[in-house]
Amino acid sequence: MFEPAQLPSTSSGDVKQAALARLRSILPKPPRPALGPMDRAVKRQAGRYRPAVRRPAWHESPTGVGELADRPPAPSLAAALASFSPADLSSHDLMEVTAGWERLISWAQARQAEGIAEFARRRPGPYAPDEPGRAVSEFAADEIAARLRITRRAADVKLALALDLSDRLPATRQALLYGRIDLAKARAIVQHTVGLSDRATRQAVEERVLRRAGSQTTSELRRSLLRAVAAADPEAVAKRREKAVADRFLDVHPLMDGMAEIVGVMPAEDAMAVFTAVDAIAQSADPNDPRPVEARRVDALVDLCADVLSSGDSAPAAAARACSACGPRLESGESGSPSDRPGRRLTRQRRHGPHIQVTVAATTLLGVDDHPGELAGYGPIPAAAARRVAADPDATWHRLLTDPVTGTLLDYGATVYRPPPVLDRYVVARDQVCIFPGCRQPARRCDLDHGVPYPQGHTSAANLAPLCRHHHRAKTEGGWTWRRGGDGTTTWTAPTGHAYQTDTPPVLDAQVVPPVGPRAIEDERPVIDTSGSVDDSTGCPF
Repeated sequence: MFEPAQLPSTSSGDVKQAALARLRSILPKPPRPALGPMDRAVKRQAGRYRPAVRRPAWHESPTGVGELADRPPAPSLAAALASFSPADLSSHDLMEVTAGWERLISWAQARQAEGIAEFARRRPGPYAPDEPGRAVSEFAADEIAARLRITRRAADVKLALALDLSDRLPATRQALLYGRIDLAKARAIVQHTVGLSDRATRQAVEERVLRRAGSQTTSELRRSLLRAVAAADPEAVAKRREKAVADRFLDVHPLMDGMAEIVGVMPAEDAMAVFTAVDAIAQSADPNDPRPVEARRVDALVDLCADVLSSGDSAPAAAARACSACGPRLESGESGSPSDRPGRRLTRQRRHGPHIQVTVAATTLLGVDDHPGELAGYGPIPAAAARRVAADPDATWHRLLTDPVTGTLLDYGATVYRPPPVLDRYVVARDQVCIFPGCRQPARRCDLDHGVPYPQGHTSAANLAPLCRHHHRAKTEGGWTWRRGGDGTTTWTAPTGHAYQTDTPPVLDAQVVPPVGPRAIEDERPVIDTSGSVDDSTGCPF
């Protein structure tokens, strides 16, 4: 089989080595294991790579990586994780480091929740979220929202979660602190145990689900919670449903390309009633209608709401709905079914009926350019959409004179307490939304507040600003103050002494408005609000 070879005659060891060498030369080489895409190259610097060194299976991890699983989350763990370079770790070690960071994130979120809960205890107030004896000011979340630059709704969620972990679910807080669960799982436990008022029952459910929570996904944990809560307190399901119905809401969120998303959380039967109604209208369209059914459903819903705005009356049944959590909403002395009663007149705001408002440059309306318009409560919309709103036969136009440099409205003053209609409309058009940091409540739904209380402060544009009812009360009762600077910036001071500055938003972006003549010349930009019930008895304010 093999060719004869002349073996050295020196020693038996040399003979063996020569034989092995001969075998290696004639036997095929074993194939190298395939390398994955992450093993083929390692990044050295931007745009340059070096071949990766493939470590054998028995390669030892860098010192300390194997100990990460045994280290409790703490600053020392953060220091250890930061000391490793991902490029020097094997795939196994990268997963261990990733898991270590995840446990550290849970630890940090638990520590933040502890701080928020302690802060809430220092803000007593008339608002008691869950249990008797717990009283937290309704304005505590505003301080958190302003400092973290988040919405008040997001701050409310953080505050409620922190109090629940601190007061109602201490074992869940410990599991989050030790990194055994993440924040999503902690939030699931809070949500599913909200109807368990008995402490012993709540602790029993908590202990039962925490045994396996670390090895489950959030969805699996929620299924375990459903079973555990139903077994411990069958009535808790009804309680949770009652609270969920009481917390129903409808909100709008801006999207790209001039689109928006409406999010509504409501009882399932109400959601199906809404969908069934708009679907029935969509399915009744002309068979030759080229629009897809999804678009027809959206258009049907918009048409229903537009009809309400045009008529100025609510739907006959809208004012008399009944809900299992809140009870019937009937006026005293009313009787009969909702369909037998006429619709009520819609609430007017700032002497106007409900309407939408779009601000657009006159040059855009004339087709000279295609600069975007500004939809109040949303933001910029394409020029074509602004022109379509302006072309509505029920649209009312108002002229606004703006500073061509900053895009803000010009000032106007008065010396009476209640702003006259012209000043009222000016301030609303200038500030557009509530001036509290992060609040997006449209100014037309807000109160006009004096920064320096009257009569020490004048009733003028410089001393007036729109505040939603909640933030108006936060200023009056919660210890907040605000002042407007000469440059148009507004400075809010929190009870803690923190100061937050916001800028007056331009009516239109000054950079997209083409200059006409010298820069000192004022642009004229009309405001279009689509409402058939605008009260213009006092005349056009501009």
